[in-house]
Amino acid sequence: MKKLIRFNWRSYGLLLLSILQIQQLQAVELIDYLPDSPTYNQQIPTPAKILNFEVGEWHVRPEQIYQYMQQLAANSDRVKLEVIGYTHEKRPLILVYISAPENIARLAQIRQQHLQQQTDNTPLITWMGYSVHGNEASGSNASLLLAYHLASANDKQTLAQLREQVIIIDPMLNPDGLARFAHWVNSTQSYTKNLDSRDIEHHEAWPSGRTNHYWFDLNRDWLLLQHPESQARVAQFHRWRPQILTDFHEMGTDSTYFFQPGEHARHNPLIADSNYVMTQKIANYHAKALDKIGALYYSRERFDDFYFGKGSTYPDAHGSVGILFEQASARGHYQQSEYGPLSFAKAIRHHLATSFSTIEAAQENRQALKQMRKHFITETKALAKDDKNRAVVIASQDKYRMHELLNILQQHQIQYYPLAKKVSVNKQAYLPDNSYIIPLQQPQYRLITSLFESRKSFKDTIFYDVSSWNFGLAFDVDYAFVSRSDFSQSLLANASSTNRQDLEGPIEISDEVIALGFDWRDFSSVQMIQLLQQKGLRLLSSMQEVSYHQPKLASQQNTRGQDKSRQNKGQAASLAPGSVILTLNDQSISREEVINWVVDELAKRTYQPKLITSGLALHGVDLGSPDMPVLKPVKPLLIIGDGVSGYDAGEAWHFIDQRLGLPLTRVTSAQLKGVTLSNYTHLLLVHGRYQFNDTTKQKIIDWIQQGGHLIAHSGGARWATEQGLTSSQVKPFEAQEETEVKRGIPYAERQHYEAKHYVGGAIAQVEIDTTHPIGFGLDNSQIAIFKRRTQAFELPNEAFSAIARFTDKPHVAGYMSAKVSEHIKGQTAIMVQKLGAGNVILFSDNPLFRGIWLGSSRLFANALFFAQHIDAPAKSEPKTKQAPNKVDESMAD
Repeated sequence: MKKLIRFNWRSYGLLLLSILQIQQLQAVELIDYLPDSPTYNQQIPTPAKILNFEVGEWHVRPEQIYQYMQQLAANSDRVKLEVIGYTHEKRPLILVYISAPENIARLAQIRQQHLQQQTDNTPLITWMGYSVHGNEASGSNASLLLAYHLASANDKQTLAQLREQVIIIDPMLNPDGLARFAHWVNSTQSYTKNLDSRDIEHHEAWPSGRTNHYWFDLNRDWLLLQHPESQARVAQFHRWRPQILTDFHEMGTDSTYFFQPGEHARHNPLIADSNYVMTQKIANYHAKALDKIGALYYSRERFDDFYFGKGSTYPDAHGSVGILFEQASARGHYQQSEYGPLSFAKAIRHHLATSFSTIEAAQENRQALKQMRKHFITETKALAKDDKNRAVVIASQDKYRMHELLNILQQHQIQYYPLAKKVSVNKQAYLPDNSYIIPLQQPQYRLITSLFESRKSFKDTIFYDVSSWNFGLAFDVDYAFVSRSDFSQSLLANASSTNRQDLEGPIEISDEVIALGFDWRDFSSVQMIQLLQQKGLRLLSSMQEVSYHQPKLASQQNTRGQDKSRQNKGQAASLAPGSVILTLNDQSISREEVINWVVDELAKRTYQPKLITSGLALHGVDLGSPDMPVLKPVKPLLIIGDGVSGYDAGEAWHFIDQRLGLPLTRVTSAQLKGVTLSNYTHLLLVHGRYQFNDTTKQKIIDWIQQGGHLIAHSGGARWATEQGLTSSQVKPFEAQEETEVKRGIPYAERQHYEAKHYVGGAIAQVEIDTTHPIGFGLDNSQIAIFKRRTQAFELPNEAFSAIARFTDKPHVAGYMSAKVSEHIKGQTAIMVQKLGAGNVILFSDNPLFRGIWLGSSRLFANALFFAQHIDAPAKSEPKTKQAPNKVDESMAD
C-alpha cells in the first residue's frame, strides 16, 4: 500500500520566497550602481576588471583600493593620486584628485587661488571621505564606483562638474580597521547566501574592525590628533579647506538611511547659522536621489554636530559644510532586517547615490558656498573683535606636556607665541620662562574658544558624544583668558623663540658628576625610565623633594666675593618627589659606556637631566639613603577581549606602548587561567564587565598578596570593590526622581528625562595629595578628570587610602546634572589599599581618555612605577556591600 505524502504549500511558499530573495541579492552588476544616461570611456578599467569581482560581491581590501586608484591615475588624465601618510601598520593613506584635465594640470595654482579667494571662477573643492570606521565598509567600496564614474563618464553633467569642481576622494580613512573587517567577513562568507543575523559572518571577533590599530575611534580624533591617520588628514584639510566634506558611515542593521542636518538644538553654538541652513538645502538633493531609488531615510533625529572632533563637525568649525551619512549595515554581505533583506550591494548603492547628490548640490550651489565661506571669515573676525577677551595664556612646569599641546595647536593652524613678559590674571602670575599666549583675534578664533571654554549650560541635554573637550584641563596646564584691559601686543614674544625649550644645547658630563637626576615634573623623565632599565642600568627613586650639588657654571668659576665653600660645591640641583636618579658609577657597564650611551640618547630629545656632583644632600636624603629605593622594572599585564571595552583597552595599550615605551602583555580573561602571574608586576583592568570564575579570582587575590599590584579603573575598579578587595564600595546612585514627579512628565519628554543624569562626557575636578606617590609630578593639587559615568567610591575606612577626592564643586565643564554633581562631591576618585604584600589601586574614571588626557595619565604612570614603593593601609572592617549600580554598568563609549 502506497503511503500518501501531504504537500505543505506554506513551507514551499516560504522556501520559494527565500530563494527569490537570495537570487535578488546575488544579482550585482555595475549597471545597477551607475546613472542611466552616461557613456563611459572604454579605456578606463572598471573596478571588476582590476578586482576580479564586482563591487559588493566581496569586501574590498585596502591594498585593492590603492591598486585600483593607481590604475585610474595611470589611465586617466582626470585623475591624480597622492600618498599623504601611513597608518600605524604602514598602510598608505591616499587622496584621489579628480577633475577636468586642465584643472589637474594646475592643482597647485587652483589651491592657492581657492585659499586666497582670488576669483569666483576658481573650481569648488569637494572632499568625499569614506569609512572612518573600518567595519562600516560600504563607503570605501562605493568610493571605487564614484572614482570610476568621474574618471570615465562623458555625459554633459559630469563634464561640467569636473570643470567647475576639484573632487578629492578619501577612499579609506581607516585602512587598518578596514583590513581587519574585510578579512573577517570575506573569510566567513558562504557561497550559499544566508540572511540569518546569528551567522558568525555578522559577529566579528573582539575588538572588531571599527577602530584603528590601537583600537581608537578615529572619528573622535580629528581634534585630538593622536594618530597618524588624523594627523595626515587634518594637514591636508588645511591645505585645501574644502567647501564640502562628507563623512560616510553605517549604523544598525534595523535602520534606514540618515543624512544631515541632524538635531538643530544640539548644533554647537560656535558653528555659523549659515552652515545649518546650507546643510538643510543640500539635504533636498539627497532626499531626491534616495526617493528615486526607493530608499527610506531620515534627516533631523538622533545625530548632532556638537563635538568638534568628528569628521562631519570639524569642517563646520572652519566654514566648510561637513555632512554625515549613515547607512543601515549588513555587517557582512547579506542580512535580514526589519525593513527586509539587506545586502552589502544595496548599502553601497545608497552611499553612491548620496555621493552623486552631494556633487550635484555642490555644482548647483557653488557660488552660494563660496559666499558662505567669505561670510564665515568676516563673521569670525567680528566675533573675535566683540569678545571681551583677547587671548588665552597657558603655563606648565612640564615641558613635555606643553610641547604636546603646542604641537596639536600648530597642526590646527592656531597661532601662539612665547609670553614676552609677566602677566597676572585672576591673581595668578604667568611668567615668560614657562608660558605661552594664544591671541584670539586670528582665523581659528572659534576653534580656540572651543578648546578652552568651560561651558556648563546647554540648550539640549542629549549628546551624541562628549559635551566638553577643554585642552587646558586635559593637559593639566594653568590657563586663563586674558581680558582686553590686561592684553597688549607687547605680551607676544618673537615667534622665532617659539621652540625655546629646545635651545638648551647638548649635555656635557664632566668628571666631577657622579649622577644624573631626571626631574619627575617633566613627563620626559617617565619616558627615560624604560630606556635606562632596558640598558640594564640601576635607577634610584626619590620619594621626597631633594637637592644636591651640581657643577658650577662656567660664568661662575671666577666669581669673587662669594662664600668659597658654596662656590666650590656649585649650584643646587633640585628634584621633585618621584624623580629618578642614575648613578654613573658601579653600574653593569663602565662609567664611560654609561655616559656615552646617555649622551647619545639625550641628543635625540629636548630633555636634559640635572647633574649631581655629590651624594650628600643639600636638602632631603642622601643618595645612599634607604629612603632612596631602587626602582625595579615594571612588567604589566592587560586583560582584553570579550566583556572589556576595546576603546579603554586600546588607550591603555597606546599609552604604555607609545608614551612609556614599556612592553605590555595582553591576554583575555580565558587565557588568564593559564598565565603565571608571578612573571608580571601589575595586572590592569580597564572598563568592562569581568566574569572571572572562582579559581581565577582566587588566583588574582593570591598574586596580589604575594606582591603583585592591581590597577583598575571604571568597570574594572567596580569589579575589585565587589570582590571585597577594598573597604570602600562604589557609591550607589539613584537616577530616578520621586514617583510623584515622574507621574507629571509627558511621554514626549521621556528621552530627555532618561538622559537627565547620564554623564556622556563631562569634566570634574579632584583634590589630590601631591605628597603621595600617585600624585608626584603634578603642578598643583587640583586636577581635572574626564567623567563618562556617575561612578565614585565611598570614603574608605582607613586614613591615607583615599588619595584623591572630588572637590565640593566638582563640575567644571560639560554637561552634568546637579544631582550627579552632588552625588560625587567629596567622594573618593582614586584610592589605594594594601592587600598582603601588594596594592590595589583604583581610579573611578579612565585617566587615559582618548590618549589626550596627559594630566590624569601622569597618575596612571605613577601607579605603574611607584606601586612598589607605596606603603598603603590594609583593609580594615569592611563597610556594608552595596548592590551593583545599574546606571554605571553601561559599556557605552
